[in-house]
Amino acid sequence: MFKSIYSWHPRVPFYYGWLILIASFFSTFAATSVAQVVLGGIQIYILEDTGWSRANFSIIIALGTWISGFISPFVGRLADKYGPRQMMPLCLLIVALCYFTIYGFPGFWTFSLGYVVARALSSPILISIVPGTVAVNFFKKRRGVALSVAMMSRPVAGAINVQLIAFITQLYGWRAAYNILGWFSLILSVPLFVIMRRRPEDIGLLPDGVSPVEDNTQTVNTDEYSWAFSGAIKTPAFWILAAVGSFVTLASSSVQFTLVPYYVEVIGLSKFQSATIFSVGTLLALATVLWGIVSDKFSPRLVLVFILIVGAGLMVLLINVNNIYQVWLFAILWGIFSGAVQEMTIQAVLAQYFGRDVYGSLSGAIGPMQVTALGFGTTFGLFLHNLTGSYGVVYLTMAAIYLLCAMLTLAARQPQVKQK
Repeated sequence: MFKSIYSWHPRVPFYYGWLILIASFFSTFAATSVAQVVLGGIQIYILEDTGWSRANFSIIIALGTWISGFISPFVGRLADKYGPRQMMPLCLLIVALCYFTIYGFPGFWTFSLGYVVARALSSPILISIVPGTVAVNFFKKRRGVALSVAMMSRPVAGAINVQLIAFITQLYGWRAAYNILGWFSLILSVPLFVIMRRRPEDIGLLPDGVSPVEDNTQTVNTDEYSWAFSGAIKTPAFWILAAVGSFVTLASSSVQFTLVPYYVEVIGLSKFQSATIFSVGTLLALATVLWGIVSDKFSPRLVLVFILIVGAGLMVLLINVNNIYQVWLFAILWGIFSGAVQEMTIQAVLAQYFGRDVYGSLSGAIGPMQVTALGFGTTFGLFLHNLTGSYGVVYLTMAAIYLLCAMLTLAARQPQVKQK
């Protein structure tokens, strides 16, 4: 009886993989409350209320991010071996306790403890590695779309969180927002345990919703070659993609963490206008789904190169804006392009090159480099600005990084398959 209850899963009138992605979105929503994209948008409220040093605040944000990178390889291996069913609900319970700590124990060090633990665990388990691994396992033909849905959850959920936390802050204070999000995380752990599965085979399906009977008729080919982890990490393509992912993360996080201060200090917008434009621009990462469709039809690698080149151009546009209308134009374009390059296209190339059996392990192996870069992003842009006194230098540097990544991506050709 217990076994039947444990193995029960909801019946839905569509492919179960889409339900998995919906559930992953809500877990990502809970986790992005401590993501850099959200802290970048609400930092003004927190620092004004507490009087904490902006430099100390940035260091704590970076510390949580770096620790998450150090545990990413272990999370990746666990994701390939066990899947999300135990990992994600348990992580949500811990995140809820961290949010309650932030709410109930005022002070910089208690905030730091709650933030660092929540950030370190939630980033690989609820936001990046585990949801991405599940998307790759459940989809093959529509993998680009599935990855785009999974990966865009971070910026979209982040944009909603910025507005939600800002709204609650106006009424009750920013700590109350984390109390509410703590209860949300606690409750969400139950349906997530019921819904999540490691692979479609666990519920009698194959990737993309193909039934085993249909596959046996050979009308649909669901076979996919997957590299061994030891072989994949020896290829130049893997390390080039790892470098591209790290550099892009550094540049994108530097931009995200400096946009609101730039809007306020240079353009002269109000804090509320800046936070609103920031969150709406981030919400436009919904366009990542369109990039997923394009990458499924064409080459994810070439799509990535195109988006990187456009990203460099947008940095030049940013340093030339001087009114709110031009800021809105930049925010819209940045939302459309940046979400895809930071969240999805690199992962699509990784999955295409090496297959689903080791995607979690490879994504986890990149994690320390990528998340270290993400942590540096909170301080790198600030360091350049403090050193030069100019946001223009910051954004031109990011443009150069995007162009370098475009050239590296062109060099990262798919490695030749080696038979087992």
